[in-house]
Order: sequence, then C-alpha cells, then structure tokens
Amino acid sequence: MPALTFDTPGLRFDVGLKFDGGGDEGSPYKPKPNRKTTAMTKFKLELSRKTVPEKIQLGQTHITAMTGNTTYPAANRVPTDAQVQSAQDALEAANAAADAAEMMWRQKIQERRASEEAWETMITARANYCEAVTPNDLAALQSSGLPLRPAAGPVGALPAPRDLRASATDMEGEVELRCSTVKGASSYEWECKLADTANAAWSTVKTSTTAKITAPGLTPGTRYAFRVRAIGSAGPGAWSDEAVVRAR
Repeated sequence: MPALTFDTPGLRFDVGLKFDGGGDEGSPYKPKPNRKTTAMTKFKLELSRKTVPEKIQLGQTHITAMTGNTTYPAANRVPTDAQVQSAQDALEAANAAADAAEMMWRQKIQERRASEEAWETMITARANYCEAVTPNDLAALQSSGLPLRPAAGPVGALPAPRDLRASATDMEGEVELRCSTVKGASSYEWECKLADTANAAWSTVKTSTTAKITAPGLTPGTRYAFRVRAIGSAGPGAWSDEAVVRAR
C-alpha cells in the first residue's frame, strides 16, 4: 500500500482523521454511509470549551512540540506543518484585529460620553442665559426652541420612585441606573453603598434632572446597593427600594 499524504485523493481531516472515497467498495478508506467522523479516544482537546487565547496557546504549544519531533516525520504530517502554521497565524491575526477593534469601540464610546456631557453643559448654560435675560417672558422663552416646564401646581410630598434598575455597562467600574419618572419631580438624588458590608454608609452618586444616570468610578467585582428619591417643590420625597448589582 502506498504511503498516504495530505494530497491523497479523498483524504479529509476534521476532529479526527477520516478517509473518504478514493477507492472501490472494498477499500479500507471508504467510510460507511451516514457515519460520523471517527472520534479521537486519546486526545482530549475540548475545543468548544476553550477561549480563543487558549486555542492560540494550544496551537503554539503543539507547534513547538512537533518541531524536530521524529516520531511524526515532517514530510508525512497531515495536515502539513505549513498548513498548521498558516491556520495558527490566521487565528492570531484575527484575534489581534478583534481586540484592537474592541479597544477602538470602547474608546469611541468614551469619546461620545465626553461629548454628550460637554453638550449637556453647554445647553444648560444656554438655557440659564435665556432665562436670565427674559425670566418671566414665556413667549420669548418659548421662541428659544427649548422645552418649558408645565405650569406649576401645588404638589405635596413626592412618592418613592418605582422600578429602580441597576445594570453594569460595558465600561469597567460603571453602572447604569434608571427608574420610573415621578410626576412633579424637578430632580432626582441618587445614592449608593457597599452591599456586602454591614452598616455601610450611603453616599451621594449624583443629582440629575432625569430618571436615568450612569455611576462611574466603582470598584470592579464589588457589589453595590443603589437608591433614589425625587425632589419637588415640597422637598425630597421617600427613598426607593434598593437595587443591587456587581460592578464589572
């Protein structure tokens, strides 16, 4: 029987080696119909459980181990060393490109957030300017294109905000907080504390005019409890129920 090489007609490699076609019905290289690729019984690759970096490390370890390995003559290896190295190089390059793209994406998100905060500062300053120039001229204020508050009515103590939700964002040490809006609220006061520390003190996160904020600067891997209350003409209302989340 002639020696087999990777170029032998019908030779195919997958999880294990399987010889497909290339002979007549009695050939030992022709598989039975509808039979799965022959599974390995000695190697335990578990590729489906490995991350890409772990696969890259496995490939590097194998290539190093096969260099000068006379047990498996280089001329007869299937796939060839060149094909294995090519697949290794392609995976490493694709992984590096993906890492770079993810880093760029995170940078763009940070740039957008910085631009958003700068915009909010500018538009708030412009609103303050318009109101300072024509404080009681509703027609003039309306002509600015900025939304006006509805006519104020007597509002008592505000209820606690409902449906407080806290979720870790893709940014390290950052949590997004949101709750249902409270009618009559002019602002919201947000607080947090360590969730797993007994008698931990509450500290102010931020005061906002919206029922949604991001809380940055948290310690990754630490669980935090958050609460919020609405502030209206009669002062602050009741605190919401707590929401607990682990910062990434």
